[in-house]
Amino acid sequence: MTNLMTNTVETGEDFVELLQRLSGHFEDLGPDAPAVDDVLLRWAATLPGGAPDPGWTGLADQLLGALAAPSAGLADPAPLGTVPPVATSGELRSRLRDLAADHARDRAWTADRKARGLWAGDGGGWASGSLAGFLESWESWLGSSLDRRSDLPGVPPIEPVNWASVAWQLGAARIYE
Repeated sequence: MTNLMTNTVETGEDFVELLQRLSGHFEDLGPDAPAVDDVLLRWAATLPGGAPDPGWTGLADQLLGALAAPSAGLADPAPLGTVPPVATSGELRSRLRDLAADHARDRAWTADRKARGLWAGDGGGWASGSLAGFLESWESWLGSSLDRRSDLPGVPPIEPVNWASVAWQLGAARIYE
């Protein structure tokens, strides 16, 4: 993982490549890969308060820092609920915790369905239950969205990379297949 943890990210395309490498790495780890909610909680714990907008390099540093941090454990399950706008690192920290709890809720729902012999596909709010799948969804969504401009109200532009666009990317990765 050492070569994956070297941040040479300067552009959105570089970040897409980093996500692709990380996704492949965690796919290779299989069940030994950390859980999505653990990584989101690590990120929330290591995110500096009052930090300026991250840009691509800062976003990569944050993600790599979260992956290198000690395990935060699994989140307590809770539904995502309403999603207020994100404009600061503190608000992103809160969103990361909310996403972690929602992922734990989704995992519990899926496990319950499977334990009762019920079909569990197309059910929860997350497109993927694994870290590899989440990173792959983020990579796919971002790769297809970098060159497009959204004129939808309330949708922040991806670039420049600020706290609002990071929150939007994570929300998109949560559901993108």
